[in-house]
Amino acid sequence: MNSDNKLTDLHYRMPIVFGPFPGPRQSFDGRRRDGSSSTSKEAFITFKTPNSALTSLLPPGFSFQEAPASGQDAYVTVAPKTLDNLEWLGFRGYNLFSFYIHGVQYVTPKGVIHQGTFLPVLWEDLADPIISGREELGYPKLFADISISETQGSYHMSASWKGSCFADFDLEYLRETEGSAAPLAPAEAGIDNGLLLYRYMPTTGKPGVAEVDYAVFVPYSEERKNQQVSTVRRFVGSTGKVEWYPLDWQRLPTLHHIVKRLAEIPITSIVACGLTEKVGGSDLSSARNANE
Repeated sequence: MNSDNKLTDLHYRMPIVFGPFPGPRQSFDGRRRDGSSSTSKEAFITFKTPNSALTSLLPPGFSFQEAPASGQDAYVTVAPKTLDNLEWLGFRGYNLFSFYIHGVQYVTPKGVIHQGTFLPVLWEDLADPIISGREELGYPKLFADISISETQGSYHMSASWKGSCFADFDLEYLRETEGSAAPLAPAEAGIDNGLLLYRYMPTTGKPGVAEVDYAVFVPYSEERKNQQVSTVRRFVGSTGKVEWYPLDWQRLPTLHHIVKRLAEIPITSIVACGLTEKVGGSDLSSARNANE
């Protein structure tokens, strides 16, 4: 495809010779997707951990919003989620599993401060959202087989790669409660204006040299303008547990170093756990280079 023939304001991904690529943010003919009928079910466990256990996971320019003091705790959320009835997938869905660090900020070279929650890694069990999210937005997405099961008052998720389970997540004694979904972390975790990511793409033929290397900010205020999201049901859990299994390089040949690092993060105390069901979902099109 000649670059002169490319249509503007449309999303392109490899292979570009076939034209604009349909995905979460556009249909095959360039129409914006309708997320009003999509559904989500997100479970979560939010816990405290010493901020010293997380500092090495913060990219250049990132820091905690408050200067870490000796013994000070930070807030982390682990959250499996099921998305369904997605127009862009022919009204099908998929599962994901995210790891969030709250109370983080990014300071641009010009001194602009973006404060929010940093997402260092997440797993999904379908290639289509992984490819679109990595290439178009800069989400640090990886593949895993994600199995979710529910019984009365309980929720279980397991994440694995080629039969090797590397994470288990459990909630027990879930009880329904009224009200809209609460933030994943309490107010004392810090200001949360949006999601912070770090986008990196290597230069072909030059190991260690970046072609793309910058922070990404997804402001919640802009996402709310794009699509209304409503809470349908909300559950609070009495107990929650997450376990990581680093295994070894043979059983997790591409994930061992990541899971091993996450397994090293201690849980000081569980702050909250629960499950929220929603209708409506944004397409994350407000994601932007944080330096612009």
